[in-house]
Amino acid sequence: MTTRFERAEILAAIWRLGAKDKRLPTSHGILDNALKACLDQLPDVLTNGLSFSYTSVGLRCHQVPDILLAGQEALLTTEPNPTYLSSMVTLDDDTAREIALGFGLSTKAAREAGAVLLEAVERIRKEWPDKPEESAAA
Repeated sequence: MTTRFERAEILAAIWRLGAKDKRLPTSHGILDNALKACLDQLPDVLTNGLSFSYTSVGLRCHQVPDILLAGQEALLTTEPNPTYLSSMVTLDDDTAREIALGFGLSTKAAREAGAVLLEAVERIRKEWPDKPEESAAA
């Protein structure tokens, strides 16, 4: 079984490689919905065992809060910004590549997975009713 720290590592690595300096969404269920939308295009180490359900606030991935917290605890990401909309991945490209390789992913495959996840995040942000946007302040 994949631990929350392993999931946090691979999420941070693919996000860094595929999304570069873009902020990782941590609110409004954006990451939850993006993960669900591209589940079959992401590494198994991240997606195996993820569970989703519809709640009073929409679709939620039950593991996302623990994954995000593990990323913060392991210093892979910053604490969410003051408005709790996003956080920054603190890995550099070399460390992200090493993590991806450690999980059996090529740099190319990790970059492509991160780009797919970023595309899903951007699509969901555009469709979201109250439009939480990425910005320097967000």
